[in-house]
Amino acid sequence: MSQRILVTGANRGIGLAIATALLEGGHTVFAGTRQPSNSPELQSLARSSDQLTILALDITSDDSVAHASAGLESLDILVNNAGLFPEAGTEKLAAMSLDHFRAAFDTNVVGVARMIQAFAPILEKGHHPRIVNISSGAGRISDKNDFHYYAYATSKAALNMLTRAIAAEYAPSGITVVALDPGWVKTRMGGENAPLSTEDSGTAIGRTLLALTPAQSGTFIDRTGQPTRHGW
Repeated sequence: MSQRILVTGANRGIGLAIATALLEGGHTVFAGTRQPSNSPELQSLARSSDQLTILALDITSDDSVAHASAGLESLDILVNNAGLFPEAGTEKLAAMSLDHFRAAFDTNVVGVARMIQAFAPILEKGHHPRIVNISSGAGRISDKNDFHYYAYATSKAALNMLTRAIAAEYAPSGITVVALDPGWVKTRMGGENAPLSTEDSGTAIGRTLLALTPAQSGTFIDRTGQPTRHGW
């Protein structure tokens, strides 16, 4: 069955790979990006598929999110992939600009909450509605033993908490909500030493989000749909 899926941050990296995999599976994809005219790979993908719609979407803007949601009547899956890694990653707290925390939270937490506020009523009209929040192993608290990625890691831990809360609230509405760790991927954020390509991660995520069940709601899973190895 063809699904209607919105992917934020779909102009490059994991988001673009997810969108590509879903299109190859015959699904209808709405690809969100802040600057459609500056997204050449996404524009090329759109020229090759009439099932792709590019949306001008800045998840940090109330007006942008409201405008994007007004154009959709129904949706089956929302993939909150857009994210921000504002720091170098190795700074000590005394050397950190607090603006890094503000920027990370504005996109990785508040932006996701803004998207869910706007799109949950639309998802409720869809088939087996699902929300997939792309998180990170960096957000795990249980085995944290270094000070790396202060702003990014803290924002992803907050995203995991948001996921649990959203899952609890929307359970009566039948919306399945999960946090998903895409793995260590070769992106601008992950770097060249990462073992996974964007295609490997995106293809696996595409399969997983289509197969999600209500029993998984409120869980932290990996790209294959299994519980993350290190938990929360």
